[in-house]
Amino acid sequence: MKEFWHKYNERIVIFFLFGILFIIIIVITALLGGVVMKIFGFQYKSVGSIILFFLIAAILSCPLNLIAETLPKVLLSLKKLPKQSAVFLYIILDTISTSLGLSIVDYFMDNVSATDISIIIISFLLSLFGIKDIDKKPDV
Repeated sequence: MKEFWHKYNERIVIFFLFGILFIIIIVITALLGGVVMKIFGFQYKSVGSIILFFLIAAILSCPLNLIAETLPKVLLSLKKLPKQSAVFLYIILDTISTSLGLSIVDYFMDNVSATDISIIIISFLLSLFGIKDIDKKPDV
């Protein structure tokens, strides 16, 4: 066991630190998202249910969000779309994919109740964080 720890201790510590950082980011996003959505009719039973709501929604939305992120980048790199159109397409696709994930979780989760407008607004606001990545070239 000591050999294992000496060999992998740095990797294990880094893994746990990234895990803690990921949890902190999810919690902050969930709490801020819950505050914004509360303005538009979001109801919840506990803070834990907000965090769980956003965590499950993030996991469910991930495959569609990857497509929403990749398609505009590909079209931009192939010069099929100008940058403004690629950004607009990204915002639309990401908003739809995030809204879909949030709506599915809202449907199945009894501890939260989200209105359609609150889901659309938070999805739109979350999509704005990815705009800067549209014209980034992938590292090959």
